[in-house]
Amino acid sequence: MEPPEFVAQGDRVLVVGFATGKVKATKRTFEDYFVFAITVRNGKLTNIREYVDTQALARASEMLASPMT
Repeated sequence: MEPPEFVAQGDRVLVVGFATGKVKATKRTFEDYFVFAITVRNGKLTNIREYVDTQALARASEMLASPMT
């Protein structure tokens, strides 16, 4: 995982980052670019939204077709 980038304005913080992972079932790796959109009010987290590269995860999760015998 690379160190994330933080962007803050008012009560909003964006965390932008990149990580790699592996799907155990398929043993395939994937690269994940992500953004967390965080809202902080009165010193408390009030909302977190996560945006990830779902297509990359879906591709890594696909089972390879087995040949018919």
